[in-house]
Amino acid sequence: MIDRFSRSVALRNLGFNLGQSALTVGVVAISVTLVIFLGALIGGLQRRLISSVTGSVPHVVVRQAERDPVAAWDLPRTGPDAPIVVGEEVKLQQRKMKIEDWAVWTSRLRDFDPDILAVSPVVEGQAILARGEKRQSISVTGVTPELHNKVVEIEDKLVSGRFFGLNGGEAAIGFKLAEEFAVRLGDKVRITSSEGTVGDYTVAGIFDTGFAAVDGRTVFVTLRDAQSLFQLGGAVTSIGLKLRTIFEADTLAARLMTQMPYEAESWMEQNQTLLSGLRAQSQSSNLIIGFTVVASGFGIAAILIMAVVSKLREIGIYKAIGATRRQILATFTFQGTLLALVGSLVGTALGVGLTLGLMQVRMAASSTGRTVEVFPMMLTGGLIATAIGMATGVGFLASLYPAWRAARVDPIEVIRGA
Repeated sequence: MIDRFSRSVALRNLGFNLGQSALTVGVVAISVTLVIFLGALIGGLQRRLISSVTGSVPHVVVRQAERDPVAAWDLPRTGPDAPIVVGEEVKLQQRKMKIEDWAVWTSRLRDFDPDILAVSPVVEGQAILARGEKRQSISVTGVTPELHNKVVEIEDKLVSGRFFGLNGGEAAIGFKLAEEFAVRLGDKVRITSSEGTVGDYTVAGIFDTGFAAVDGRTVFVTLRDAQSLFQLGGAVTSIGLKLRTIFEADTLAARLMTQMPYEAESWMEQNQTLLSGLRAQSQSSNLIIGFTVVASGFGIAAILIMAVVSKLREIGIYKAIGATRRQILATFTFQGTLLALVGSLVGTALGVGLTLGLMQVRMAASSTGRTVEVFPMMLTGGLIATAIGMATGVGFLASLYPAWRAARVDPIEVIRGA
């Protein structure tokens, strides 16, 4: 507890050394500004990246379990899995990875867990997109647009045209793909599936998800068209889920695999490299922030030590007239902590102002005309509280050694030396 004597002496010291006090406040303020700026920037970049991924793909995908390769001699000699011998080569008839009873499972999945917000049956496959002489490998995704949009929002990301109400023979394509093939709404493109089926489609919509892997090679068609392209009959290749809590996707996928005869894969499992990179980025930014705050602590300690040295005679007089070691210790501890607190508040004002200002800077993301933040900041109350708490705490710790030195001053030696 700080008594009146310690508080009044500390405030008097701050008033007598306005230059040192202002310097200390400035050091802390700059540190806190950097902490808030870096924290908001790293958080915003990570949020944008995760949002672009989770907003462009289902959070959990349910599909037929992949089969391990089987030697030809392990297969039955008759039936649909029998090897076909051509000369000396053995070719295996491959079963399509499909879900026949998807209607049953989509209904069950909707009621499986309250964290599941939406369910969409999907047909996915590789194909070749052609227009004129140009060819490119693409991913064809067959969906019921109104259902799928609840899992992955496409309608709100349209540059032109429509996604809802796609008819047979119509397609929605990514804007990068549209640019590469120089297609506009109403133009025709030809899709040849990996099964050899050919279909001509009219471009009815062009979308921009902000995720290059989707915008540069994805074409949406109706579920029935995709089933026909890939010769699936009435089956689908997967079921996509959207979750309320995206970081619970791994846990939910593991639970699903114990309850159904299919494989469930989360977006986190599909993007392990991305998440590892984000964790490494967070650790690096935390180290930078830590060093910044510690550096400000050394600045506070150095300035307080100078203050103690310059006031040795006064400290000796205070002790000679009855001030205790505890009061002297409290005086300089309070002085250092107060400087750190004031500096952190000034730094918070600067950091928040800088962050809010940079959040207003926008630029065109692509030729679509959409704009995005140049600095994708994420300013939270937790970040501000952490910055203030760290700076004030470091200021308190930094003041302990100078305060301890002041408390150990021998008044007789100081007065005699003077």
